[in-house]
Amino acid sequence: MRILVVNPNRLDGCTDGIRRAAESVAAPGTEIVAVQPEFGPVELAGQREVLLSAVGVLDCVARHGPGAAAVVLAGFGEPGREAVQETVDVPVLDITECAPAVAGLLGRSYTVVTSTRQAVPVVEDRLRALGLLGRCAGIVPVGLGVAEMLERPEETRETVVEAAKRAEGDVVVLGCGGMAGMGRSVRVTTGLPVVDGVTAAVALAESLVRLD
Repeated sequence: MRILVVNPNRLDGCTDGIRRAAESVAAPGTEIVAVQPEFGPVELAGQREVLLSAVGVLDCVARHGPGAAAVVLAGFGEPGREAVQETVDVPVLDITECAPAVAGLLGRSYTVVTSTRQAVPVVEDRLRALGLLGRCAGIVPVGLGVAEMLERPEETRETVVEAAKRAEGDVVVLGCGGMAGMGRSVRVTTGLPVVDGVTAAVALAESLVRLD
């Protein structure tokens, strides 16, 4: 099984982190192909960058999608799943939808920990469009962009943990691809159930392919 995972920003370190997180939960025999756009915004901060990145994401899927059993979109709050579904005839999963879906199996409400204040309305709008905002207890920004997260990984982990401790929901959702792979350490430190959107989406993608 080959799963294409698309990081909407153009930060190599972020794509590498997403790849490692995806591979950590992939079953034996599943190949993870993690890619990023060749053009568009380097980092996604607000609505403008999000919309500009969409064409690059679609280009990624067009170029790398053939042969994939499923596609995972690894930008939290990014629109475009519906457009990608028009491009391919395999399951397309958005981490913005997958993480809250899994969180709903673990608790009655969830809190999203995301990157910057600029990202909050992006995440909120997408959750509303997906019909998932009703069970969201809050969206907490850590005040760090993805590039900053990559430069200061230990500080980022501590900041994410502190934000998770302020969560009012039953479950913490890591709402940024730059946080991929932090789920276990945040869970151990806070004692709360934590859902990493990337790992959740990959596990769900494998399940959907096997159910077909």
